[in-house]
Amino acid sequence: MNVVFKNLTLSIVMVNLLLTSCASQSDKQDKKPLLDEINQVLNTGIDDNTKLNTNETKVGDITNALVPAINLGIPEIAINNKEKPDSHRFDIRVNRVKAKHFFMGLVDDTAMNMVLHPEIKGKITLDLKNVTVSDVMKVTRDVFGYDFVFEGNTYQVYPNIMRTKIFKINYLSVNRSGNSKMQVSSGQVTESTNSNSNSSSSSNINNNSNSGSKSNTSRQTVSGSSVSTLYKSDFWSELETSLKEILTKKEDRSVVVNAQSGIVVVRALSSELRVIENYLEKTQLNVQRQVILETKILEVELNDSYQTGINWAALTQSGNDKVLFGLTGGGSIFDNGKSIINGNTGNLDPSALSQVNGTSASAFGGVFSLALNLGSGFAAFIELLKSQGEVQVLSSPRISTINNQKAVIKVGVDEFFITDLTTNTNTSSATSNVQNNVEFTPFFSGVALDVIPQISDDGAVILHIHPTVSNVVEKIKSVDVSTTASLKIPLANSTIRESDSIIRAHNGQVVVIGGLMQTSVQNKEASVPLLGDIPLLGALFRHTQKISKKSELVILVKPIIVESNEQWNNKLRDSKSNFNNLSVR
Repeated sequence: MNVVFKNLTLSIVMVNLLLTSCASQSDKQDKKPLLDEINQVLNTGIDDNTKLNTNETKVGDITNALVPAINLGIPEIAINNKEKPDSHRFDIRVNRVKAKHFFMGLVDDTAMNMVLHPEIKGKITLDLKNVTVSDVMKVTRDVFGYDFVFEGNTYQVYPNIMRTKIFKINYLSVNRSGNSKMQVSSGQVTESTNSNSNSSSSSNINNNSNSGSKSNTSRQTVSGSSVSTLYKSDFWSELETSLKEILTKKEDRSVVVNAQSGIVVVRALSSELRVIENYLEKTQLNVQRQVILETKILEVELNDSYQTGINWAALTQSGNDKVLFGLTGGGSIFDNGKSIINGNTGNLDPSALSQVNGTSASAFGGVFSLALNLGSGFAAFIELLKSQGEVQVLSSPRISTINNQKAVIKVGVDEFFITDLTTNTNTSSATSNVQNNVEFTPFFSGVALDVIPQISDDGAVILHIHPTVSNVVEKIKSVDVSTTASLKIPLANSTIRESDSIIRAHNGQVVVIGGLMQTSVQNKEASVPLLGDIPLLGALFRHTQKISKKSELVILVKPIIVESNEQWNNKLRDSKSNFNNLSVR
């Protein structure tokens, strides 16, 4: 079984690393063996998954193999509910019967065993009909406080006394933190707070003089708009704090958490230990939920008839397709549930999309987003986009992460540019030396995506998503450092398109983030054959036309909640199909 899980984990890691659209190109001779190796790994993963399904492997096995899940040392009756009660049903009525006699008589003429703690005391009164032994035990636990553990076919009954219980938890002993920030900067304000100057001279065989000045300045960035998201995850510390709060800091209660060994020791009353068990059970279920986020980052070069933006109404289909609209930024256009779009006033109703035209994103004054359910997922939506322009897939990142854990994927390069320059001048009677000190800062150029998912019990996913597409080019800037000298500095000229939003989608639903438009100017040259190539005179036979092109960045996000082994198998098959479609050139 361990070999199967290792092969499956290797398959998924290979898929996540090799599905990015920004992968580098290798030599022709290396491509064929690489594709063969990828197909072999994917086939191994699919075969192993099929064997797991054939052997009726439990859904939890695959998740426990891929995710560092919590494994609690709690009896099966508390977590898995796998007790095997007597199927025989009966009526029972007792009045002030001693607890010891009641429990021992409960398993008479059954295949069950009963073991009682020596301190079992008290009397029981109840009247139940059509119940099993398991039902009666649960009632006595909830009403009279007699705790029990069921193992095999034996009940062990404990009174509500102080007990010490050990729980084993398998989880990473790590602290994670992160932040996501999106800012519109309007420049910097530089303020001089203190200024000192000094000079000195000395006379000897050579005359030297030094002069210098020092100024303390502070810089403050003027921000037009910004949003910042902080993330922190400290599982073990939060677990210890919550357990202590459950026990309300009563005397004789204690909680010991050892993150390195994965052991939690709790001393409390039996009734309080049941609360701890229930809390850890729900914590386990929430922590081990996992989601796969499939993302497509597209750039649509708009046709002449769609220069105002993508016509979202034209992309919808008649039928039962669901469309949900959202907005990041912008004004109060949804005041009283009304919106003014292209001169039309009315409710923004997803079932009547005639009012949503190409000027919608402009009217919103912000980033436009929608969610829709299409049977074929990404492929269907991309085909619809092609009707309005040329579609280019910039990146196809796929991220797998567990509940409430930040995941980041970054594909691109870091280039260093000068961001600070200081000049020191040393003078003497004979020479003057100028020393320039430069400071370099890396600028990222490429595609970056960070997400934080929260998975609810009803199959919905709330996502904090921050995609960024940046392009950095070098721009030479000339700076006069003196009256006779100038310095040419290579600076970074960045073009950034990004969005920071929180969205909600159902399992398998495609969420669309759009409205990120830019305009580019292209030079189109036409000339008379042969005559246009003549030096100097050829300019008379050439014509250069500047063409303005508008493109819109569209981001598609599809969350898939991992609930069974078959979902991983389907993703492996999709990956195999994608690689088989690659042509070796």
